[in-house]
Amino acid sequence: MASNTETGHAVNISNFKLLIDQCDAFGAPYNPSNASLTIVNMTAQWTTADTAHQTLTAAVQAAKAPINDRQILFEPTEKLVTRTLNYFNSTTASDQIKADAKGLADRYRGHGVGVAKLPDGTPDPADVSTSHQSFVQKADTFKQLVDLYGGDAAYAPNEADLKLVALTALATAMKSANDHIGTIVGPVNTLRVTRNKTLYDKDTGMVDVAWTARTM
Repeated sequence: MASNTETGHAVNISNFKLLIDQCDAFGAPYNPSNASLTIVNMTAQWTTADTAHQTLTAAVQAAKAPINDRQILFEPTEKLVTRTLNYFNSTTASDQIKADAKGLADRYRGHGVGVAKLPDGTPDPADVSTSHQSFVQKADTFKQLVDLYGGDAAYAPNEADLKLVALTALATAMKSANDHIGTIVGPVNTLRVTRNKTLYDKDTGMVDVAWTARTM
């Protein structure tokens, strides 16, 4: 009955309601001595589990838009970092600071952000906690690279998107996107824990109660 998929959770909840209906159909002969198996208590448990799952599902759906927006913001930045580095290497900056810039650029480009996908191809909000840390690290490294360029007068490109003002604005947007997603991480995780406890806690969770009812 237990499953690791969101669909599986919904099926578990639906099957529990079916079990309640089947027990209720017995009428008076269904008279368990275990209070947790009464129709009233199982119905209350089903309502709690269904509400917890629906609340989590709504939160996950609400998280999709900002997660997608952040993904779109970050996607072209690795190529942008390469362009800034290529430009910087063409300047009269010292070999030492060029090496420092390359180190930051390599760190940025080498730390790919892998985000699990949903069936519809959008990033999975359930993976937000892990991926969030990678995005935060990338934003921090990008800001360090921009600050390094800003400290060297040799960095003075003509291309608008390579200029410090554009890079600084992008660094700010990255941090803002991360801060916004950060407000999603905690609530979604809390709702998932609540839903899972309701369904899968040992002995008292909906799944264990269902197995107990079936063995009567």
